[in-house]
Amino acid sequence: MLHVGTPMADIFALTKPPWEIVVRATVVYFALVLLVRVIPKRRAGSISPNDMVALIVIGGLATDAIMGGSDSVTDIVLMIGLIVAWSYVTDALEFYFPPLGRFLRDRQTTLVRDGRLLRRNMQRELITEDELMAILREERVSDLSMVEAACMEADGQISVVRKSR
Repeated sequence: MLHVGTPMADIFALTKPPWEIVVRATVVYFALVLLVRVIPKRRAGSISPNDMVALIVIGGLATDAIMGGSDSVTDIVLMIGLIVAWSYVTDALEFYFPPLGRFLRDRQTTLVRDGRLLRRNMQRELITEDELMAILREERVSDLSMVEAACMEADGQISVVRKSR
């Protein structure tokens, strides 16, 4: 904790070994990536899980830095840089290695198939029949029999495919 009269050089000096900062940032980042995977999709909104984790961690670190709870500005800047780097690396790995993306990113969940509600999937995504019907009405679908498929996408949005006439 910094006190009045602390030399300016102390504010920027590393107070933890760089390896410890790397390990802490890496462990926390990937722990949060795994935790975000269990959040129902509709709670995540249209932000990717990796971006959500980066924003959560950076916000927490920035708060510590602003409030003076960190040991040094350099510690915080290094941690933020690592979180941003891991976020970029994770996104790049998902792009170049699709099987990894299937593990790290949520997939779509079918809620309606051939005009029938898939209640088990709805329950898993914590969406009620009333909520789903409201979304279908927004898509100008007045009856389930008009729906070939309705899916909750990985970003929490619901896409609707109407039956062809």
